[in-house]
Amino acid sequence: MADFTAAAPVETQKSEVVHDRDTRPDAPADRRDYGRLLLHIAVGVACTAAFGALAFQARASWTEVRDWVVPVTIPFYALGGISLAYLLLRRAWLEASVGLTLLFFIVALTAFDLWRAALTTGPDGLRDSFSITIGILLGFCIAALAAGMAWVEARRPSRPPAPEL
Repeated sequence: MADFTAAAPVETQKSEVVHDRDTRPDAPADRRDYGRLLLHIAVGVACTAAFGALAFQARASWTEVRDWVVPVTIPFYALGGISLAYLLLRRAWLEASVGLTLLFFIVALTAFDLWRAALTTGPDGLRDSFSITIGILLGFCIAALAAGMAWVEARRPSRPPAPEL
């Protein structure tokens, strides 16, 4: 029983309780690693911007004006960028391999498209075929990355750390 006649009540029988200042555990370390959180956000934004840039480059070779296509599909590029960042930062290389392979082909075809643009002026069937192929591969790449992210999250879900107290 506590001694209430003392200047400050003291539990004489229970010295291992949390309220005893001598045996109270230290405060938990700050778990909010803002640098890592900002890294995740920055990588996701960079991947999304890269997908958008590839889409704008593929659209640049079209002779007809279709200014609505890329802005309307930006949410899909955001999904692809976030999925790619998630897979890279979770180190899920197997699940990201299909999307990264398609992304390699997209970048290579974009380079060939830019090279062809430097050589020709006006309408060009080869540039049109490059831009159509880039658009199709970009769609498959985003679908593969989103499926990979869903697969990783289903098999190894993100969990909060266990409490320390």
